[in-house]
Amino acid sequence: MLEFGKHESLMRIQEMKSGFLHLKKTVEIERLDDFFEIAAEQDELNERESEPILPPTPACELDEPRWSVVSFDQLEAGGLNYRQAAKLMNELNFHGMSGLCIVTDEAASRIRG
Repeated sequence: MLEFGKHESLMRIQEMKSGFLHLKKTVEIERLDDFFEIAAEQDELNERESEPILPPTPACELDEPRWSVVSFDQLEAGGLNYRQAAKLMNELNFHGMSGLCIVTDEAASRIRG
């Protein structure tokens, strides 16, 4: 009876050993998968770094920095997008400046001031 108990323990030990081998193989496969994922991510990052960074393309002319605010007397500001120019024009108008309008920078360059 004692012999049977030893044999049963030996079988359990053998089963545990094979479990460890299986676990070791599984861990090695997972590490290999992780390696390939990390390598792919690194390649993608390197590609992004080598690409030139371009400024975002404006959706339309109004988003381009090509607008100026002029008054009767002078050029008040230039190189603005239309939203910035409209905001500045409203602020100047609020402070009592009259004769304001928004024109392109090209047109504003012809104003004597």
